[in-house]
Amino acid sequence: MINVEDIKKDFPIFKRKINNLPLNYLDSGATSQKPKQVLKAMNDVYTNSNANVHRGTYILSAETTEAYENVRNKCKEFINAPSSDEIIFTRGTTDGFNLLAQALTKNRLDPGDEILLSEIEHHANIIPWQLVAKEFGLNINFVDVDENFEINFDDLSSKLNKKTKIVSLTGESNIAGTIPNIKEINSLVKEKSNALFIVDGAQLVPHRSVDVQDMGIDFITFSGHKMLGPTGIGVVWGKAELLNGMEPVFGGGDMIEEVYFDKAKWAPIPHKFEAGTPPYVEAIGLGAAIDYLNNLGMDNVEKHSDQLRAYGKELLKEIDAVKIIHSKGEKAGCTFSLYIEGVHATDLSIMLDTYGIAVRAGHHCVQPFHRKLGIDATFRATCYIYNQEKDLDNFKASLEKSLEVLI
Repeated sequence: MINVEDIKKDFPIFKRKINNLPLNYLDSGATSQKPKQVLKAMNDVYTNSNANVHRGTYILSAETTEAYENVRNKCKEFINAPSSDEIIFTRGTTDGFNLLAQALTKNRLDPGDEILLSEIEHHANIIPWQLVAKEFGLNINFVDVDENFEINFDDLSSKLNKKTKIVSLTGESNIAGTIPNIKEINSLVKEKSNALFIVDGAQLVPHRSVDVQDMGIDFITFSGHKMLGPTGIGVVWGKAELLNGMEPVFGGGDMIEEVYFDKAKWAPIPHKFEAGTPPYVEAIGLGAAIDYLNNLGMDNVEKHSDQLRAYGKELLKEIDAVKIIHSKGEKAGCTFSLYIEGVHATDLSIMLDTYGIAVRAGHHCVQPFHRKLGIDATFRATCYIYNQEKDLDNFKASLEKSLEVLI
């Protein structure tokens, strides 16, 4: 079990007061807070062993290179990938999707081929595909999301065909907490098409045990900053046979074996996708974040999320004016997007801030789905390991006080 009070002692930011009130942080869907273990790991590099990786024969460079590459192995084990060579470091989930969109479409897809997404995707899993679709004459289709905020399996099945070459879906929705049955979807994708299946793991990987081999998927991408790590570091995992067949997207130092005036020979995976000086300090911070989560146990992290989700779902139903966008599926993340007719989400989030409560207002980079629902914006509460039931109690009480002013 997770002891939240003990955990919060590891996070310096929770010493902060907002309007002389304790910080009630309910915006981990946007970014997580960082424990002192992550901050220390990064500071140790800068103060004791800072040097560029892969390029030095001296002790500092060797130490930093070893620490950096060790994180690749930690990532491999964290998602049960077959090989650390399949772990590509990126700047984050968005960067990962742009890399995949560019690398997978060049010399692989023909005009008229189809990319299949869902209506509930984050912009990071839409716009990169729109860019390549326009460039290469591809078509993008969207799977319906039903009234339970679940991906419509029948509609997915009907839209898969021989022209479908890429299916890219959320592993956990950042607006409704929806967690699709990835294994079942993967089986359907392979049965009805020859498509590659990509999972957006930005919200999934921080909260649940992920086993890419058990899922059977082809790629997953996720960010460090949503799982207690720093910004500027993320991961793309892909099957080695697919990565080996992909051309690099970025060129420069460290992604080559040999360079001539008229040509170059690429380095093997993973390095052919990692041009230039990598974010090695951020990667080491990610490694410390993985250590922290492993020490807690991802099964415990998942149970904690499920408990908060169940509590929050019932609690928020008690406010009549609030309409909730949240998955009605058996399994879902602790993510609640809310709206109140006649009250703008931004006004509510500003009012809640006066009570020390941090929530996010807007379309949460899921604007097409908001548009489908006929809503301009929602305010969103998301939980993580340092949240507990009393945070949701305070959120509800502060929301009710705010509504007395705004309605």
